[in-house]
Amino acid sequence: MTSPANWLARPMSRAFIKSRSMQTMSPSPWAKTFGTWAIRYGHILWIVAVAFAVPAAWRTIDLYAHLRSELEELLPGDSLSVKAIGELRERVAGIQHLGVLVDAETAENIPAAERMLDNLASRVRGYPPDLVRDVRTGTGLERRFLEEHAPLYMDLDDLRALRARVEARRDWEVSNETGALLDSERPPSLDMLDMRHRYDVRAKAGGATWGRERFSSPELHLSLMLIETATFDTGRARGTELLSRVKRDLEVVGGPDHYAPGMRVGYTGDVAISVEETSALREDLSISSVMVVVAVGAIIALYYRWWRSCLVLIAPLSLATVYAFAISSLPPLCIHELNSNTAFLGAIIVGNGINFGIILLARYVEERRGGASERESVISSIQGAYRGTLSAALAAAMAYGSLVITDFRGFQQFGVIGGIGMVLSWALAFLLVPSLCVWLDRGTVLRAHRAFTLAPLGRFIRRASIPLALIAGMLTILAAARASRFGPSDLETDFSKLRRSDTWTHGEGYWGRKMDALLQSYLTPTVLLTDDPASAIRVGKALEAAAPNGPLAGLVSSVRTVRDILPGDQEAKIAEVNALREDLTPRIRSHLTDDETKELDRWLGSPELAPISIDDLPQTFSLGLRERDGTVGRTVLVYPKPVHALWDGPTISRFVGALRNISEGASPPSRTARVAGSLPLSADILSAVRRDGPISSAMAFAGVAVVVMMTFRRTLGNMLLVGAALCVGVVWLAGLSMAFGIKLNFANFIAYPITFGIGVDYSVNVMCRHVEDESKDILHSVATTGGAVALCSTTTIIGYSSLLLAQNRALVLFGLLAVLGEVCCLTAALVALPACMTAWRKVSRA
Repeated sequence: MTSPANWLARPMSRAFIKSRSMQTMSPSPWAKTFGTWAIRYGHILWIVAVAFAVPAAWRTIDLYAHLRSELEELLPGDSLSVKAIGELRERVAGIQHLGVLVDAETAENIPAAERMLDNLASRVRGYPPDLVRDVRTGTGLERRFLEEHAPLYMDLDDLRALRARVEARRDWEVSNETGALLDSERPPSLDMLDMRHRYDVRAKAGGATWGRERFSSPELHLSLMLIETATFDTGRARGTELLSRVKRDLEVVGGPDHYAPGMRVGYTGDVAISVEETSALREDLSISSVMVVVAVGAIIALYYRWWRSCLVLIAPLSLATVYAFAISSLPPLCIHELNSNTAFLGAIIVGNGINFGIILLARYVEERRGGASERESVISSIQGAYRGTLSAALAAAMAYGSLVITDFRGFQQFGVIGGIGMVLSWALAFLLVPSLCVWLDRGTVLRAHRAFTLAPLGRFIRRASIPLALIAGMLTILAAARASRFGPSDLETDFSKLRRSDTWTHGEGYWGRKMDALLQSYLTPTVLLTDDPASAIRVGKALEAAAPNGPLAGLVSSVRTVRDILPGDQEAKIAEVNALREDLTPRIRSHLTDDETKELDRWLGSPELAPISIDDLPQTFSLGLRERDGTVGRTVLVYPKPVHALWDGPTISRFVGALRNISEGASPPSRTARVAGSLPLSADILSAVRRDGPISSAMAFAGVAVVVMMTFRRTLGNMLLVGAALCVGVVWLAGLSMAFGIKLNFANFIAYPITFGIGVDYSVNVMCRHVEDESKDILHSVATTGGAVALCSTTTIIGYSSLLLAQNRALVLFGLLAVLGEVCCLTAALVALPACMTAWRKVSRA
């Protein structure tokens, strides 16, 4: 028999490969039966497979057509924030906006910007009522209403105090006329500065800037139009339709250059965020899909030196991919929409699922180039590849499946579709690749150039096995030490860093900051849903009292309930105002300065002051407080301040936790107020990742361990070696990611459980070849199967690398972490494991 030293010293010849195959490959009866059957009935198998692929492809396209970026799609349906969002949609018409913001470049261009927005607003007001609820370019109507009814919005005690001031001044003027005053006695002041601070109009209007007639600022050279949507939605929904119509109508009215040179228009608000993020997903999907198919095909053709290998591998894999999505859409799974976590699963299944076909085809090519016939090569490849690939497929399915047990829906869908995809990729590879190999071969494999091998790597490992083993050990110790210091700071909690990369330079993030600077408030409130107006008022008072201090300090702009828009004690207030008017006789007014007279008249409101009802209010006042069925007053609106702290996970969790705790204390024991909005969804996502991430990782490792034990149940040493190689790869991943500052987030946490399943593929296949060949030298497996294993990892890296081109930063970080995991596990399987085994043999012989 040829010694390991001899075969490592030179390239493998066809005769050598054939001799090795004859010695090690003794196909079992089942392999002969299955291989013969797969070839004989290949045309029937392909007809059936393609027939099923037609409806499967339709279901897959339908899933991607319903791609949703809503935060709630990542959470289970029974989570507090998701249920609250559902209730909010049912009860409240819409409290979200699309902002059309004009940067006029100079203060002189502000009138031109306002004319353009007025022309655009006239067209937007004609949109269907189920799309647009209201359009505003300023707050003149609301400001005038408040001025006319100012005394009704004052506390009754303050009106009485104001009347006391006026009467004191009246008495002083009378005494002054009669000479009853001392010369040094000054007139009582009618300065209302304290009341102006107390009744800042912005607080009554939910934080919007009401000091100007228009949403304009010459100082910031900005002008704004706000479009209020008809429905509440945390994702794309009809936002794309609205934004597209606005852009088209902006062109119709002439565009910014028609009104003044240098003006720019941007879009901001909830609708713009939703459309921007989902559009980025769709654009990234198109690029990644093309990149993965082209790159995987090129690397396969380069490896096998046989261009038809692309058809052999990619055709069955494409069927497996569409089958996976289609099956997941059927009962009982019933996945009908993809979320931001599952959008790229198609590329990932292609990158991962092709591994099984690669190993199978590599064995076929090895046998053919060794001189075996097509039929003999198919049977031998099935016999040689099924054990390792089946173990790898089950391990990958286990890793994906570990995500299913979590409550985080973003993980669940990923686990379901990915797990099904791995099993189907293995099954279709063994069902369809054999016949395709025979049909497309026709002697071309024998004429192809010599296959790529890792024999040079094997020779290098033989010479440097001891230093390599020591280096691997040192790296593992260093990585483990670094990973042991994992803490909360290694979680990415700044949600602003997980949006699309260009948003802060010219996207919604850029324009959103400008709008915040203009309005000095966040437009969309967090809503607390109660069951009656009395509960809402109690909750509102409790929040107002708690807002200045504690966890809400510096985060709340205002709290709004029905009592803020519909004043109480109106009859008593009107009586006080009438008494004040009687006190302010013409004679008394003649003694007041013009400023004092204007200030008093401002607080007295309209001369025809009368009680107002909810129907008398401007529509914007009841926004979020009037429900679809006409009920008013059962909601509490909390307007956050536009501070960066509300992008930070711990701050969001603290903010939402405080709202829930305060509302629980102020709500009836029977039912607590429900907190709805994007911030509660973000808080629950962060909580779910922290809870489910470690659980899914532990379950993935346990599942992979079971598969490894079943595969090598008769050889404990090999089982431990495979497990050790996987653990080393994962420890290296943890150490490297922390050293490079790659933080975990709600999207890339799944890289760890998936790495367990995919990473073990490499060491399992190397060790299975080692057991099959009955060789005492692991380096033979590196030289023969190592090339295919490296190709498997390369295609998987290509699949993950497609995410590196994504505009969404969360997906980029997922791709980066997954690629690092592949590199670490492949290096552990092809370098660290063989080096340690070879070094051990050298030491034991010494």
